[in-house]
Amino acid sequence: MRGLLFIAYFLTCSCNAQDHNIKITINNKNNYYFDKEKLMAVVSSKKDSVSFTYRDSLILKIEKHKTGRLISYVNFVYDVNNNISDNFIFPEDYYDYFEKFYARVLYTNKYKLLDRDFVYIDAVLDQEKKKYYSKETKIFEFNLDKNVRMLNAKFSPFAYGTILKKIKLYVVNNFLVELDAMLVEEPNGEIIYYKKHYEYDKEGRLSSSKTINVISGEIEDQDKIEYKAW
Repeated sequence: MRGLLFIAYFLTCSCNAQDHNIKITINNKNNYYFDKEKLMAVVSSKKDSVSFTYRDSLILKIEKHKTGRLISYVNFVYDVNNNISDNFIFPEDYYDYFEKFYARVLYTNKYKLLDRDFVYIDAVLDQEKKKYYSKETKIFEFNLDKNVRMLNAKFSPFAYGTILKKIKLYVVNNFLVELDAMLVEEPNGEIIYYKKHYEYDKEGRLSSSKTINVISGEIEDQDKIEYKAW
């Protein structure tokens, strides 16, 4: 019953639309429901959904619903520093949901949509804090001495490649406008270069992105993002 009420709440739009209640649709597929800039639920076109429970800014619980029925959930336990221990076990793909929208991206990043592209390079950014925090630099370049693997995750921000070797970020007026990357695809060891371009609307929200293969010039992937009240 709780799951059924949850689905009805987000799909009927019975509440009055408010400025801080925003539904984000990416490529006419999944709908992301935000209260201000806090993600509350993800509802797919098949009426499957995921809901989030918080304490302040920390996710305490994620629940999965299928056609109105609760099918699984996970509770997160934090230490005194509000960190999850390294040996915490993330069942199913809950790790993807937890990390996808809460990576540490410092640029203008409304609704944390850029986090989807930075999930697996947080460690790199942390190692380069001095360069990354510089307000004068418009280009941030990271040459990695060690491979940063994608850990065979179901979710990957990269069109191809499992090893990240080099990354360059172009920032204009505190907006990330381009990402250049060098990847090594396994198991054949092929080196792949690509650029990802980002565009924003007049309110500073990410409106579209496209990934271009530098060698072929072809578009490998692209997103179109729409915003509506709910």
